[in-house]
Amino acid sequence: MPDTTSPKWYMETEYLQSCNCDYGCPCNFNALPTYGNCEALVAYKVRKGNFGDTKLDGVTFAWGLWWPKAIHMGNGIGKLYVDKKASPEQVKAIEEITSGKHGGGVFAVFPSTFKTTLPTTITDVEFHYDPYNAWMKVEGAGETKAEQIKNAKTGAAFQGEVYLPGGIGFKRGTVTSVDWHWNEGDIKLKHEKRSGHSSICSFNNEGCIA
Repeated sequence: MPDTTSPKWYMETEYLQSCNCDYGCPCNFNALPTYGNCEALVAYKVRKGNFGDTKLDGVTFAWGLWWPKAIHMGNGIGKLYVDKKASPEQVKAIEEITSGKHGGGVFAVFPSTFKTTLPTTITDVEFHYDPYNAWMKVEGAGETKAEQIKNAKTGAAFQGEVYLPGGIGFKRGTVTSVDWHWNEGDIKLKHEKRSGHSSICSFNNEGCIA
């Protein structure tokens, strides 16, 4: 639960998720990760939002995430990247939101499973939202490219969504195939044709609200 003294905050975001699991991601169904551990690079572009008196409209940020087993088993690592066009006040606000201290569904849950939170990096974070063809790039650290899943026999493009009324990260997400990589210190990840989701989702102190 958020601290009752926390500033009121809200974000409506465009969201791109890439992880190391098979299409759809077992985490969405309370199952263990496909390959035994969880690795992810996610990105958000704030359409409109605020943290207290700080406006967040237009801020883009990414979150590198790694756990040795399932997320809920802990010992994770989190690394925040904020686009350099953000003001110092906006960077601080995003750091506060991703600290886990102020509620917000996934923004509260994930930090509670971290063993290590690495220092924030300010860099170029490029982001293009499209339900099936989104992409993002964190200069010097990682990149994700999404596309439609293809039928293995016919090559036909797959269309589909995951609907999660109680979801902490999104409520309705388009299912995609992603190629992605993330390099940060000893973390060197590269995956092809793994689980991706894109969504328009909103958060506040109470959690993921849309």
